[in-house]
Amino acid sequence: MFNPPLLATAFAAVLSLLSPTAEAHDGIDHGAPPPAAASISVETGFSAEGGSFQAVLVPGGDGRTLLYLADADTNAPVADATVTVEAADWKGSAAPTHGEGVYALAWAPPPEGADVTLVILAGHRDDLLLIQGVRLGPRSASAGAAAVSHWTHWVGGGAIGIGAVAVMLGLSRLRRNRASAILAALSILAAASAQAQTPPGEPVMMSKANQFLLGIRTEKIEPRETMDSVRVVGRVIPDPSGYARIQPSQTARIVADPAFPIPVPGERVRKGQVLAVLEPTLTNLERGDKRSSLSRIESQLAIAENDLARSTALGDLVPVKQVETSRIQVEQLRRERAQIAGTQLGRELLSAPLDGVVTDVHVVPGEVVNPTQALVEVVDPTRLRVEAIIHDLPLAKRVSGAMAATKLLPGQTFALALLGRSPKLDPQDQGIHAIFQVTSDRVGDLSIGMPVDVFLATGATRLSTAVPRDAITELGGRQVVFVRTAPEVFEARPVKLERIVGPLAEISDSVAPGERVVSQGVDQLRAGR
Repeated sequence: MFNPPLLATAFAAVLSLLSPTAEAHDGIDHGAPPPAAASISVETGFSAEGGSFQAVLVPGGDGRTLLYLADADTNAPVADATVTVEAADWKGSAAPTHGEGVYALAWAPPPEGADVTLVILAGHRDDLLLIQGVRLGPRSASAGAAAVSHWTHWVGGGAIGIGAVAVMLGLSRLRRNRASAILAALSILAAASAQAQTPPGEPVMMSKANQFLLGIRTEKIEPRETMDSVRVVGRVIPDPSGYARIQPSQTARIVADPAFPIPVPGERVRKGQVLAVLEPTLTNLERGDKRSSLSRIESQLAIAENDLARSTALGDLVPVKQVETSRIQVEQLRRERAQIAGTQLGRELLSAPLDGVVTDVHVVPGEVVNPTQALVEVVDPTRLRVEAIIHDLPLAKRVSGAMAATKLLPGQTFALALLGRSPKLDPQDQGIHAIFQVTSDRVGDLSIGMPVDVFLATGATRLSTAVPRDAITELGGRQVVFVRTAPEVFEARPVKLERIVGPLAEISDSVAPGERVVSQGVDQLRAGR
């Protein structure tokens, strides 16, 4: 009749095609979906949006109604707002809760629903919003949209299941060309599975509570004036005035002193703090010579001190000049003794020349070090520079400023000010080295030696539809942006990337100035699809 192992193999392939984890387009991660998808809800509230704010009302079963208040442009929660509410036969104010941007109304809508008027005042901005048809339960439009967005998957899944059964029955009758039939059936199922995917233009529902939780932020699409830039490679270097390498002045041995513990990388030190204790290394002959000199000086010092004491005791019988000469001789001998005993035979204390953070420590008790060896490095993390390598010689003369970014700190950019450029080519990389000062407030996030992309400003340019680079993502093999079309509705729109200028990108197709594009939380919205 038919081959059971072959039939089992085909049935397993069908189940794999029907599995949700097997549904993916080219350009989308085929692995497990991000965990954020499980926390996204399609139950939305009753919303309205004005020129300054957007508001969402979510009636509860406890006689209260929650109000979610967000900025119209950035989608950020709005706290410390004064909200006056009027609905049918009730009027009152919204009370803030523990959640940022979340307020509570001591009011519940009647069964037939009610229109709610909100007068919002926050800072120097105010707005008037009207929310119609507020009632208990989730908004029917949202539920309907969710049902419409998924009915095709159920129908497609049912059709695929029926087709799978038909294929299994047909295989029992095919004896000569059984393998070809199985391959044809699998091809049909694969096409049907791919067809059941959600199209890019389908709305994505996300409640305002989840938006606040996931940190969804938007920016308005608008023309922007920016500096035309060229990307070159660079690295973070220390500012010479905020960087120190502590080295010994002579060959010495490191000793451990409990009074001066050895610092560790990352430790903040103060100027003058002892970082290492050294003992000079001398041969027996050198040490004997120094001790002989020390003994001779101590003998001379004892004689001079006795002469000074005798001259002082005689008073006016001794000339004043002789007394002063004896005093000067005593002070000189004391300094010579301290010089030999303290530096040549005593310990050397290495101290920090500036306030900063220890970056490297090469101190091991008992190790003999030489003057060319750096024992401790200290840097002031608030004073850093960026060194960029420019291979375009005419471009190097037009650089007026720059901005730095790095993959190690995604989503962050650092403003740079040009300090100077070298007039010669480096013999190793054949480029001109330009030095920039980091002027950003987040300079502490950078680390010495960190590789960065330096966007050199070469002149002003205008972007007609500018969005952040992070707002563009890939979906189904196409570049898209998520546009917020309503307070709780987003839409993935395919765009054409015209050019990238620093942290901004100019796009066209399917978007228009004035619309709000998601700039933070793009991955969460992709998971919500």
